[in-house]
Formats: sequence, structure tokens, C-alpha cells
Amino acid sequence: MDCKEIVEKMYLYLDHEILTEEERRAFEEHLALCRQCCQKYEFERQLWSLIRQNGLGDPIPETLLNRLQQVIASF
Repeated sequence: MDCKEIVEKMYLYLDHEILTEEERRAFEEHLALCRQCCQKYEFERQLWSLIRQNGLGDPIPETLLNRLQQVIASF
């Protein structure tokens, strides 16, 4: 798995969705070897956790949603 695939599958991995066992293993192996992807994953994991803890039931402001989409698209 390369860096582009890691970014494309990051939220699937964070949500425990769709990835096969082989894809999960390849994802984790890549993170163990690639510092840049590992740092991005840690940032996204922490952000995802904060959103889940603090944002339950609250609508996401459109400006935040647009900004998040821009950041994700930039990778």
C-alpha cells in the first residue's frame, strides 16, 4: 500500500469499515514504516476522537465541513 492509498482509506480504517484483513494489515505495516503517514494518521485519529466525543448531536457547521474536505483533498 502506498501513501495515496493510506490517505484514501484512512477513515475506513478509523471507522473499522470495509477494509479486509489483508488491507488492514497492509495499512498498519505502511504506518509502521512511513513517518509522514503515521503522523497524518495520528492527527486524524485524535481529531476523529474529539469530534466523536464533543460533537455528538451537534450539527457540523458548513464552514468546518468545507474546510475539512479541503484539507483531506489536499493530501
